[in-house]
Amino acid sequence: MEVTFPPIWCPIPARLHPEAAGLDDHIIAWARHADLIRDGSAVTHFHRAGFGRFAAAVYPRADRLELVAEWQVYNWIVDDQLDEGHVSRTPAQRLHTAAELGAQLDPDLDAPAPTGPLAAALAELWERTAKPLSRAWRERFAAHYRDFLWYTVLPHAEPARIAGQSLADFVRRRRLNSGCEMSFDLIEPANSAEIPAAVAASDAYRAVRDAANDVISWTNDIYSVHKETARGDHDHLAAVLWRLHGGTFQAALDRAAAMVGQRTEDFRSACQDVRGMQPLFGPDPHRWAAVEDSLTDLGSWIAGSLEWHGWSPRYREVATTRVGSAPAYIEPHLA
Repeated sequence: MEVTFPPIWCPIPARLHPEAAGLDDHIIAWARHADLIRDGSAVTHFHRAGFGRFAAAVYPRADRLELVAEWQVYNWIVDDQLDEGHVSRTPAQRLHTAAELGAQLDPDLDAPAPTGPLAAALAELWERTAKPLSRAWRERFAAHYRDFLWYTVLPHAEPARIAGQSLADFVRRRRLNSGCEMSFDLIEPANSAEIPAAVAASDAYRAVRDAANDVISWTNDIYSVHKETARGDHDHLAAVLWRLHGGTFQAALDRAAAMVGQRTEDFRSACQDVRGMQPLFGPDPHRWAAVEDSLTDLGSWIAGSLEWHGWSPRYREVATTRVGSAPAYIEPHLA
């Protein structure tokens, strides 16, 4: 299938964390220590994909950059396992893995002992991340992570529900399986500053996050079209638009890019709404600074994700391995 990636409008400047150099080496060392990768081909894969560079692009001012970079590479591995079936191949196996991982995210930090390296790595990340934060943050993050796990498994567990979905239903599910929500939550431990719970629960702030999620998720859908098509996956924005509107697949991709641009405008408008509401949330400027910073950081997520997708070969090279076979960085014992 010959298509051209359409230009994606983004008025937000991309930045790279000043400590980006060496971050790929750090996350590879962390993943090796966690027994998630073992051989040289895995190291090559990680370096080529540039997952450390991704973290540095989407968290360009994080105080705890290494921590959120570890989360990002861990989430890429989990997504590959649950979505592409590199280890948990059947729907039942995928659901079992998801349930085991979800159980580690206990708000009281009293989860069952992990049974394998994948669960153990999550338990270790959760302990280091959640311990300094409030119960409200822990519950929010755990809920978002469970959403990510289930909605990544769902297309394999209940494919009939996905095949004829409407655009609105696709958008709803795509937000939940994108991983953006828990990644946005990680902005707070990354900067050692929680936003007020009242702001986090407000519809106005929710609109900001929804718009950012859509922009990032749909951008990923556009850049991953070769990869998804090669493995027969049609649960992405361009494929849904093609099914609903017909025409050429290139036209569907162009329509998707236009939707990304509109949602970027929606994001900027929603940020202005939240800023205007500051007096309604109380006069404390210190607490509001965390909200303002989070708006800036959500914009950095939009710009950084777009920049990385244009740079990384992860989605530009169509995999030649048989669908369902395990890449070198996933070990069978992780299930």
